[in-house]
Amino acid sequence: MKSHLSALLLLALVGGPLPLCAQNMTVPTTAPAPDTTNVPGVQTVAAPPRNIMPLSTNHSPHPIQPPPEIAASINQFFKNLHGGDYPTAYQTFLAGTRLGQQPEKMSVFISKTQEAFGIYGALSDAEIYDNYSIGSNVLVLTYLSRHSIQPLRWRFIYYRPDKQWGLINMGFDDVLLDMLD
Repeated sequence: MKSHLSALLLLALVGGPLPLCAQNMTVPTTAPAPDTTNVPGVQTVAAPPRNIMPLSTNHSPHPIQPPPEIAASINQFFKNLHGGDYPTAYQTFLAGTRLGQQPEKMSVFISKTQEAFGIYGALSDAEIYDNYSIGSNVLVLTYLSRHSIQPLRWRFIYYRPDKQWGLINMGFDDVLLDMLD
């Protein structure tokens, strides 16, 4: 059994799947590395992609329930995951979103959820950990799901272009160290 998954699942709408090790990668801030493009046996590595689940927070968490229409949708999603029907949980939750229109991403969500629940145990329940806004039209929600081995962190990002909130991104992982003071 795997002892630790550094970043179990993290999908960006535009960029597709991110590398599983993106959470723990750092970029040196010293002098630039010498040019090794023509040196035999030396491989250059691209910088890690931008991460929607940052390793540090600049504020204290606010476990305040989101607007009722969002809370009901997320609660139903976790209830469906608890029942073990992962495809239905994701199809229902992502219906009408750009993520829901991308079958390959839906498939990755489902398989990574099965993998995570296989490692950490079945979902018992979930609770809100943090709720904050970026401006007045972006809402970032962090939930913790409870399992027999350890919790998982879920991030949901909603955008309100007019009067209605819509899910624009989501992800989950098992990285909890950055949530500690």
